[in-house]
Amino acid sequence: YKIVSYSKEYLVGGSATATAGLFTNPLDLVKTRFQLQGELQTRGAYEVKYRNIFDAFIKIGRHEGITGLQKGLTSALAYQLAMNSTRLGTYQTIVKFRNHEK
Repeated sequence: YKIVSYSKEYLVGGSATATAGLFTNPLDLVKTRFQLQGELQTRGAYEVKYRNIFDAFIKIGRHEGITGLQKGLTSALAYQLAMNSTRLGTYQTIVKFRNHEK
């Protein structure tokens, strides 16, 4: 019974982080592209692709479609599941274990 309860904590933590990653991935994609435009070129020698974050969302959505806003989702979810499901699952397991000892 305890093993099922502890595994549930990891599963719930992983589900929560995966859901958050699904919704925040487009924000990370747009932020990264906006920050990196012209990064390796001489100042003023490159064309500014995106004027602001909203412009970047619109242009990426238009040119690459909705799926373009979710590029990199697989690696983002793998990262979230590996790091945060372990962190959240371990934390909840420790809290339950400590409360059970008292």
